[in-house]
Amino acid sequence: MELDLVTKNKLENLLDGYSLKELKNVSFEIINRYQNESGKGNVLINDDLRSKVYAVTRFPATYKVVSDILEKSLQKYKNDIKTLIDFGSGSGSASLAAFNTFELEKITQLERDDSMIDVGQTLFNDLPIKNVSQYFKFDLTKDELKEKGDLVISSYVLNELESKERINSIKKMWESTNKFMVIIEPGTPIGSEIIKEVRSFVISLGGYVLSPCPHMNNCPIAENDWCHFSTRVSRSRLHKALKEGDSPFEDEKYSYIIFSKKEVNRCNARILRHPLIYNGYVSLTVCDQNGIENIKISKKDNKRYKLARKANVGDEF
Repeated sequence: MELDLVTKNKLENLLDGYSLKELKNVSFEIINRYQNESGKGNVLINDDLRSKVYAVTRFPATYKVVSDILEKSLQKYKNDIKTLIDFGSGSGSASLAAFNTFELEKITQLERDDSMIDVGQTLFNDLPIKNVSQYFKFDLTKDELKEKGDLVISSYVLNELESKERINSIKKMWESTNKFMVIIEPGTPIGSEIIKEVRSFVISLGGYVLSPCPHMNNCPIAENDWCHFSTRVSRSRLHKALKEGDSPFEDEKYSYIIFSKKEVNRCNARILRHPLIYNGYVSLTVCDQNGIENIKISKKDNKRYKLARKANVGDEF
């Protein structure tokens, strides 16, 4: 689900009055910070302009990622999800995605940076989500929370923390979860490794993996590989200018995991690579109960063959 035009326009209006040159400089500075300073416990966005530029360049992609994940994996549980806690909510893309997916009665947005809170509140000021959502200043690494939510989301947050801070933060978020917890990180080797770390730790706490893994066994991904998926996001003229790109879209790669407090029915297999279509068969790389396998779906297997030809990376199979 793409971000609606009204919210896109509200995002870009945040940058009215600034020169394109200034905005581009800030955009590339932010990219450099995330590439070189993530995982060191540093605050990467710490003022009004940088928060606005970050929102304009990142909100549409993170919104699309969260929307895709929730629609594919949690739509069947929509009647069980009424409250959300969004840890490290930033400008609110994950909260908005959840609001547009479920019939939420309460959204608690927790964010440590005042400028990010200001951006989120400005965006949501006259949108329907405003009626059920409230921001609170909150540092995931230091502050305590007694509240619980049916759904807990952490979107692109843990990669900014040091390893010890991550473990404590994961435990805190899991204790705040009534039913489901969603963790999303960049689709990079580091992001995937963080997801593996989260997976092992939450399983040790008694959590059940819902998605994307089709099993509760040890992760079979090799050390020189990483588990990630991708979604295509349309780009506005301003977005292209800030990143000096010509393409009308970008492919956002992400790694994620969803946990349930109760045992759930998982898929039989998850497609990990783009399907390869040959004359008479389709080749799929999947993760299933046996680990990672390459399977061939013959044209003779009519129903599965048709499904395989239309399948994408990240789909159940």
